[in-house]
Amino acid sequence: MEAQQTEQQESLLDSPMSLLLRVRNFLFGEEKPDGYTQVTFYINLVLCAIFFLWSCISYFAISLRTVIEEQKSIPVEGILMNRGIELGFQPSDFLDRLVTFHLISIFCWIAVFVGLILLWRKDLRFMYFYFGGTIIYIGMMLFYLNLSYYKEDTTFFDKISFIAMNALGVMYYFLLKKEENGGSLSFFGEEDSDDE
Repeated sequence: MEAQQTEQQESLLDSPMSLLLRVRNFLFGEEKPDGYTQVTFYINLVLCAIFFLWSCISYFAISLRTVIEEQKSIPVEGILMNRGIELGFQPSDFLDRLVTFHLISIFCWIAVFVGLILLWRKDLRFMYFYFGGTIIYIGMMLFYLNLSYYKEDTTFFDKISFIAMNALGVMYYFLLKKEENGGSLSFFGEEDSDDE
């Protein structure tokens, strides 16, 4: 009987599912955090994934613009150069800046994901990665590209999502700091205990 259980455990350890579980436990730990931490994590994870995927798609679409033009006859470079002129850029300068912006934003969203892992673990150091990534991202959009790009080429969904991510991150930071100082991870303060 014991030999059969040992064989089952060994086969489970060799399965791809076991590898995924070990990676998950390594990254996130074996214990789940409280409900508020989970909600904050999952909302921000979805928004981070959307921004990350959009940055990847944009980077590869711009980088492979000649291939797209050859295969699909879509003049990506011409479209982007015209848009750059409308936003006040030199035509070739806009393409270079856009490629650089999307490449750096990929790394920004990876940093935000690292921050989310630390948030899940309730580690206050999450703020360095989380806010570092979001600040570099928005800073590059506003100053490396320009304010016109932010106003005209950034969707309302992106703006609201970005504000929501950062608002949730700030609220979570202050609640976690309060909890580490002996309070509770709650908006309403510590629960009163009746002394009898």
